[in-house]
Amino acid sequence: MIVNSTQITGFKAEAPEAVERVPVKMLGQNEFLKLLVTQMRNQDPMEPVSDTEFIAQMAQFSSLEQTKSMGAEITKLRQGNDFLQATNLLGKEVRLLTGDLEFTKGIVTDLNVKDGEARIIVGNKTYTLDQVNSVSSEAPETKENTTTE
Repeated sequence: MIVNSTQITGFKAEAPEAVERVPVKMLGQNEFLKLLVTQMRNQDPMEPVSDTEFIAQMAQFSSLEQTKSMGAEITKLRQGNDFLQATNLLGKEVRLLTGDLEFTKGIVTDLNVKDGEARIIVGNKTYTLDQVNSVSSEAPETKENTTTE
């Protein structure tokens, strides 16, 4: 059968409008269960998913959930450790990396926590613990008072 282009009317060769999708960055427990139920509903009744495969999927998901939980706990532990380190620097003289091979020295007078990250305050400026290059083991007053004559 030959179709003449003049016989087709009202046809537009445009792509359908794209539906905007918002990708989910994390697969949570609810999404996993929905996916599992969909898989079970649409499986071939003559060749259903085996029990061992189902159990393996559940074990993998359980392991993933535990890993996520452990990651969150490690983050809390790191934040607590950083706070403890910052607290131990109070009153001590530190050498700080402030730029590309630029350093400054000063006494830690205070600390604050911003977005879960402990920061020290030296000379009214805030620095991260990553910027600490060295810590003086002596109190600043002792170093100034010890002079050799």
